[in-house]
Amino acid sequence: MSTSVHVLLSAPVSIALMALSLRYGPSALVFLIAGIVAVLAPGKRGERALAVLRLLGPPQRRKRT
Repeated sequence: MSTSVHVLLSAPVSIALMALSLRYGPSALVFLIAGIVAVLAPGKRGERALAVLRLLGPPQRRKRT
């Protein structure tokens, strides 16, 4: 059995579910989880996480005038 499978099987259910959803879930789910973590993280860590989410998000479209 590979090391990653062994670690995943020995982890608590919530951590294993989070890892599987991040790996195989749709990108919208990944952004949702990352956003929740960014909001709940205190101080500089939360600000950095929000900055990364802004960088990874879809490009902003400009309106033509």
